[in-house]
This record gives sequence, C-alpha cells and structure tokens, in this order.
Amino acid sequence: MIESTQNKHIKWLMGIQKNKRQRNKEKLFVIEGIKIVEEIPRDWEIDSVFVSSSFKKENEKLLRELFLKKDIIIEVSDKIFDKIADTTTPQGILAVCKQKTFTLEKVITKRNGFYIVLEDIKDPGNLGTIIRTGDAAGVDGIFLTKECVDLYNPKVIRSTMGSIFHLPILIDIDMDELIKQFTTSNVSVLSAHLKGKRYPYDCDLKAGIAILIGNESSGIKDTTAKKTDILVKIPMPGKAESLNAAMAAGILMYEVIRQRVNC
Repeated sequence: MIESTQNKHIKWLMGIQKNKRQRNKEKLFVIEGIKIVEEIPRDWEIDSVFVSSSFKKENEKLLRELFLKKDIIIEVSDKIFDKIADTTTPQGILAVCKQKTFTLEKVITKRNGFYIVLEDIKDPGNLGTIIRTGDAAGVDGIFLTKECVDLYNPKVIRSTMGSIFHLPILIDIDMDELIKQFTTSNVSVLSAHLKGKRYPYDCDLKAGIAILIGNESSGIKDTTAKKTDILVKIPMPGKAESLNAAMAAGILMYEVIRQRVNC
C-alpha cells in the first residue's frame, strides 16, 4: 500500500491529471468515481487503477468483476487518495485509461450520419455536457478544433458522466479538411448564427447533418460561417441576447431527433 505522495506512481499519476502535455505524450487520461469507472467498455485499454484502502476492503468483489487483471490495481492509503483525487468528495477509485484515436474517413461513413462539430469551445462544463447530450441523442461522432478546451481535462471527463466512452470524438481537427470530408459524404453543415434567416424546424434535417457550435463568446468564425450550408436562428422571445453553447447544441440536436423520429 502506498502511503507517501513522493511515491513514483503517485507523482506519475498527478502529472497525468494536471499536465495536458504529459497526458497527450503518453496518450492517457484519468477518470474518477465508481459510476464512470463502471462505464469503461470491456475492450477499452486501462493502464492502472488507484483505489483507497477503504474502497478496496469494501469492494473486493466489484474490483474482481471489473478488472480481471489484478496487477493494474494500486492500493493507496485513504489519506493519500484524498490528496490525489480531483473531486471534493472522493469515492475511493480512479482509473488511468488509454486515449483512443479515430480518423475522419472511418467516422463519417453513415448514409444519413449525424455529427457535432465544436469550434473553439473553451468551458470544460460546456464540452462535457455537449458530449453527454450528443451521446443521448445518438450522434455518430463529435469533432473538436485545435482551440477547444482539452478533451481530457478532468472537469470535461467528469461532465461527460461516462459518455466519453460511448462515441468517437476527434480532436485537433482542421475545419477545412473536415468540411471537405462532409461534402464528399453528402453531409450538410448547420449552425446557429446571427445571420440565420430560418428556424431549425423549418429545415429538413433528416439527411446527413453536422451541427456546428462556436465559441461561447464570439460564436463561429466568419470564415467558417461562409462555408456552412445552413445558418439558422433559435427563437428567443425573451430578453436574453444569447444561449449557453451547450443549451444551443441540445436544442439543435433534439430538433434533428424530432424530425427523424417523426419521419
């Protein structure tokens, strides 16, 4: 059992948690909490699992069921776990998982595919919520531009509630290359925009569609807007001038679902 923060395993773990460069270099990320750990697919590669001594004592059967490879489980004292945990009320378990990589050609394949594109989203909570909503809506893939918040930021991971394991997410995407691939695959790109003339429910969204959501403050770039097939406006009869990015994404996603369910 590890009882010191100076232990090499603890130092390594904290580097993965707090340092984006180290995470990406080693192609790893950290998840915390029993609910999200239980969401890890059986075929997803896990590097290691850290558990508090109390958690291990109370959940030995569960640990055996979840992790057949016992050599990946590292026990630490309750005091040390409280220090390495990223949450205010630690549950006693976290896992270091391998990042997965995907290609545009292998993700954009469905005849009537449904995709989400995020340009320069900065807030971890927004990104995590959009991923979770996209998972619930059954999207076929999510694409993040290079300027988006780090997908593997612990706050993003926590906000996804396990949805990060359920659908392909591509990072550091070049927008021109992505739009070219959409065009080749007959996927239209739709975005909410100040210049939008139609409401989303006036558009036919049953064919291949990619919903584009821009930066929380400035929206999508003008250069991107010019390449977008459909610009829409979301009705806002109240006094607020704009919607939260995750809320706007959810509204547009579920308009796609409404049309496809009713077709």
